[in-house]
Amino acid sequence: MNLVYPRRLVLCLALLAFGAVLRADSPFASVETTKRVVRLDGTWRFAVGDDPARAAPGLDDRQWSKIDVPSAWQEDGYRDYNGFAWYRKTFTMPRGYETQSLVLLLGRIDDTDEVFINGHRIGGLGQFPPDYRSAYNERRAYAVPAAYLRAGGGNVIAIRVFDGGGIGGIVRGRIGLYTGHPLPAGLALDGEWKFAPGDNPAWKEPACDESAFQPIMVPSAWEHAGHPDLDGHGWYRKTFRLDRTYAEATLVLVLGKIDDYDEVFLNGVSIGRSGRIDDPVQRGEDRTYSLNRAYNFPASLLKETNVIAVRVCDTHGLGGIYEGPIGILTQSQFTQYWNDRRNRPADALFRLFEIED
Repeated sequence: MNLVYPRRLVLCLALLAFGAVLRADSPFASVETTKRVVRLDGTWRFAVGDDPARAAPGLDDRQWSKIDVPSAWQEDGYRDYNGFAWYRKTFTMPRGYETQSLVLLLGRIDDTDEVFINGHRIGGLGQFPPDYRSAYNERRAYAVPAAYLRAGGGNVIAIRVFDGGGIGGIVRGRIGLYTGHPLPAGLALDGEWKFAPGDNPAWKEPACDESAFQPIMVPSAWEHAGHPDLDGHGWYRKTFRLDRTYAEATLVLVLGKIDDYDEVFLNGVSIGRSGRIDDPVQRGEDRTYSLNRAYNFPASLLKETNVIAVRVCDTHGLGGIYEGPIGILTQSQFTQYWNDRRNRPADALFRLFEIED
């Protein structure tokens, strides 16, 4: 006899069984990886049509319609509408997260989307017409740099959506701003990087020509940044300045997870690689994409102004630096960070039973 239980019940039973090992002083209990910072489901402003000015935070949207999120817009009076529409919502960002890694979850959007916070583009999935490609079945999770948010003040999310047929809009899932994978200390390097598709060895040099590069949010898959069909090579670059010196001889560059293979350069010097980037395994069957990247490098490589260049090869599906944290740690900071994250089966448990209302 086969019994089928609702996923919510299975999750509750699993968490109850797991509660005995989640002590208050355990790493999982102390590290915020799934905490909701701002709840964003409920009433949004909505307007059909398309106008890029609708991304501006100062736009007056008081005459727009109201709509429930998540739900298909066909359920809110737009039964026969297919095409472009915009959603907007104003929220207050609580203080205390100015240095946090944050993630905006938007569930499933039918069919394609482009998302802005306070006028800054943070991602999108699918392809708008004329080269239309639906992403209705893909989960939206976009990294949000803390610098884009106004702590203690009003913030505006604007979402451009195109529906190619059937139901449309922000249709289901968890909707909110959540903590991501924060660094416990150290120099955070998430946020805006530069990216170019292709493969050019000159791109590792600090003074290379960056005219082929465009801004990209890190961490996030490069498909979220306008490269939906890119399989193969791409390069990331990040320029940063130091306002301190390190007494330690060896530091650690943490680069989260990369899909699939990578080679990393600091100020033109190779400091490490993962996988067979020059002879990639077909479709990434060696699962290098699931490895956490952490590369030791001599502190003497650092200057007042520095450039990290990351060469990436993706074999299929999503590609790029897709999960954080991203930053530089001392050896002792990295040891503490890794001790907090390793052997944390509850993380896998929450991902396995993630609920979408």
